Amino acid sequence: MTSVLVVFGATFGTSCRSEGTAPPSAPIPDPTVGVASAQASPLGAPSSAVVPAPPGCGKPAKSGASTLHVKAAGRERSYTLVVPNGYSANTPYPVVFALHGSGGTGAGARGQFGELERAADGRAVFIYPDAIRGSWDLNDPAESNTDVALFDAILLATHNSLCVDPKRTFVTGFSNGAYMANQLGCRRGERIRGIVSHAGGGPYEMKGTFDSTGHLVCTGKAVAALVVHGSSDGTVAPGEGQKSIDHWTYANRCGEGTSPALTQPCVTVNGCFQPVGYCKVPNLGHAVWKDGGRVTWSFFEALK
Repeated sequence: MTSVLVVFGATFGTSCRSEGTAPPSAPIPDPTVGVASAQASPLGAPSSAVVPAPPGCGKPAKSGASTLHVKAAGRERSYTLVVPNGYSANTPYPVVFALHGSGGTGAGARGQFGELERAADGRAVFIYPDAIRGSWDLNDPAESNTDVALFDAILLATHNSLCVDPKRTFVTGFSNGAYMANQLGCRRGERIRGIVSHAGGGPYEMKGTFDSTGHLVCTGKAVAALVVHGSSDGTVAPGEGQKSIDHWTYANRCGEGTSPALTQPCVTVNGCFQPVGYCKVPNLGHAVWKDGGRVTWSFFEALK
């Protein structure tokens, strides 16, 4: 099968603050703190200090899939972890969270996003969490949201046990999971590099704060985002995907117009602080597009 390469912008601009509110008053520990920050000498020259490796580096790990448990918001939760074949304990890997649709499971999402793992070809760690009763919490604010707490807990556990890159955490999802991917992009922008939503919408919060233009106010920096949606989706209307496009183009202060990507019908939006793109797929219903996994990986891989 011919590989798919998607280009979403030739350069990646400086991260911006998306509508800029303060983070929650009691933040959950950030696994990226203290991992890698270049320091300058008193004269302004770069120091020769050794940048510490991520905490999980150097620890052996068994390749393959396993079901793990973690405590989040006082409740034991489960997820499927996939460590790539040929895993190197001293090579920081990107981390990809893949979120199932309503009524699904993490294990089921792995099958649904199988092409994504194949496209990565051993270059990423994959995480497939399980929602409570098969549905992600899209309403409660981040500080009381059990699924945001789950993301934090899994990410922290992964950083402590595997050699992963703290600056390259990605989230994708389908349907209800795509909504949650957008929610996490909004609420955990300091920890997430990019998201891809498939047949979803958002971000939104019933109790969220909105600015004078009607856009949801997100904490942290705006993330890179790709929105994939079928034109014939009868379950989640294409207009929901358009709302996601509108949110991320606004959050990333994008310019006017789009440029073709190398895989039709995908395009990249011009002039964004972080890359924003979308694929409006003709005749696709409520499903993951056949090229969706490869397009998702191409988008993530380009985000260095």
